Amino acid sequence: MPSRRAPDPRSVVVLRAVAVASILAVILGGLAAGRGPADAASPPHHDGAVAGIADFDPGYILSDRVLSDSRSLTEAEVQSFIAQQAPGCAFTSETTCLRAYRSELPARAASASGQCTALQGESGVLASRIVVQVAHACRINPQVLLVMLQKEQGLITAVSPTDRAYRVAMGYGCPDSAACETEFYGFASQVYQAAKQLRSYLLDPAHWRYRVGQVAVKFSPDATCGSAVVEIRNPATAALYNYTPYQPNAAALANPRGQGDACSSYGNRNFWVAFTDWFGSPTER
Repeated sequence: MPSRRAPDPRSVVVLRAVAVASILAVILGGLAAGRGPADAASPPHHDGAVAGIADFDPGYILSDRVLSDSRSLTEAEVQSFIAQQAPGCAFTSETTCLRAYRSELPARAASASGQCTALQGESGVLASRIVVQVAHACRINPQVLLVMLQKEQGLITAVSPTDRAYRVAMGYGCPDSAACETEFYGFASQVYQAAKQLRSYLLDPAHWRYRVGQVAVKFSPDATCGSAVVEIRNPATAALYNYTPYQPNAAALANPRGQGDACSSYGNRNFWVAFTDWFGSPTER
């Protein structure tokens, strides 16, 4: 079950060439940032160079190889990465920050449809171990899971995360038009369900709305904001759209670390920016 349900596209379709032209026009015109729907956390900010947003291709956000590179990071590397990203983590806050967060990792049988192998249950498990164990079981890159934790709830860089941020850490079971489904609450459950869902998209691509080829992708949950045709080039990019069914508009791309306008959405933009900053290109491997 996808974390967000994608409604039917609007009848008004803007060709990709027009979308690209509008992006350039907005950038050159210096569009002022406004407030858009908060469908994702802000991308991480670093003192170094901003990811080159000009390289962002809505049809090729993530390569298939990168998405399935489940051995990209060891458990120790994930733990070190989490600690580095939130050095000011408030250990005295009511909710423990991610590098020290522990929870149960429930045992799970192998998926009937082959998405994930069996998981052995453990108690008092660090978040880094949960990420890596799930990554191995579902054959999903732990780097991808870390970036999703950031784009959905900002958990990687949060210095004082809320209980809710852990309950719906990956935004799984949280459609745009309704409250989150409580049966999927919990950090370990969220990471597992998200990874399993990504694998589902790859195993049965014809079953899902977004697939390789020309597909109209909305700019926002607000239907009046319209859509543009995206030439989705590979299954991994289609998987990202099935999970978060919006593309950034010109205003969101013109301000890659901030807000765009009332029709901007940020999930897939923030995924690309965070992955590029943290791990390099999500497509050139």
